[in-house]
Amino acid sequence: MNKKPKLSLMIHTASFDTFLQTQGITSYFTSLCQNICQQTLKEIELVYVDTFYDHNKNNFESVYKNLPFVVKHVPIHKNHRYYFDKDYAFISAAKNTGILYADGELLVTCDDAEFFPDHLFSLYYSYFTSGTYMIAMHNRMKSIITKDGVPTFPINGDIYVNDHRFKAFKEKSLIHKNGTWTYAGTSFSLEDALTMNGFNEKMDGCKSLEDCEFGSRLQMLGRSFISDKEGIVYIVDHPSYSSYVVRNSDTGEDGQIPDLSFYLPTNKNINNLIAIENYGVCQCTTYFQEITANKNAITEKQLKVIQKETIKYRGFDPLADDNKEKMDIWLNAPNFDLASERKELRNSTEWRW
Repeated sequence: MNKKPKLSLMIHTASFDTFLQTQGITSYFTSLCQNICQQTLKEIELVYVDTFYDHNKNNFESVYKNLPFVVKHVPIHKNHRYYFDKDYAFISAAKNTGILYADGELLVTCDDAEFFPDHLFSLYYSYFTSGTYMIAMHNRMKSIITKDGVPTFPINGDIYVNDHRFKAFKEKSLIHKNGTWTYAGTSFSLEDALTMNGFNEKMDGCKSLEDCEFGSRLQMLGRSFISDKEGIVYIVDHPSYSSYVVRNSDTGEDGQIPDLSFYLPTNKNINNLIAIENYGVCQCTTYFQEITANKNAITEKQLKVIQKETIKYRGFDPLADDNKEKMDIWLNAPNFDLASERKELRNSTEWRW
């Protein structure tokens, strides 16, 4: 039995492990594990939610089996594949999969292509023990210095965009605005994640504002947030996974994933699945003070708010007859209870940690 970690780093990826080759990084997973080894906080686990789990599992095991921290390399959980199986964005579902597997007191969810200064997770945990959730700022890197296929440590390179949110957080202007990603980089406790029943999967289908909606519910729980000029995440420029779609016909008979060149460009993953602006879903959350998500079907009252906000900000009616087919896909997304799913998972033969 492994000692319970203080912090669970949850990373979800829908990209090939080699997607940073143009940046001189041979394997993102290997580089990430080396980055975590540099952290001053040692009681960490990595929950790596991988679209290409079956393709990567054997190679990845050779990387992490001798590491000084636990790695839970997992696929999208079977209960959270609704949008995944339809080839649409599934970011909230991936994060909820991470919550099912995580055991840390504090959870931090990050995108792939991100790297961390060696003090970052100590800083996250220090604020957590003082009763505050730190929101990391993002520095975007045009290029990153590497050696032998991995980043050099400490992280260095060509930083060309500093996070625009720092001033807003410093002034405590935390309420999200239309089109912003106010709570991206938020840390939160496992307890709070289960109380709120995870990230709202109604935000999936098109990629928009899921962090804001989750952060709004954390605020409703009375949680306080802080930014720190030392709390920086570096995100390396890379092609978006949503530029490609995985098609069954592209997978060889041996089940191996082909080269990226076999994948056709598409906008399916980020264009609207439904004629709904997710800002309307965010507004429902705050309007009705809904701390929990994913447990119940959308109500008529919520639909009226979503309709109003979509017409206001997008100029069309999501409830019009010509949107019905797509609306039905969205409205039929399954409901679930993460706490119950965690218990079931940990009592199953799948659990090995």
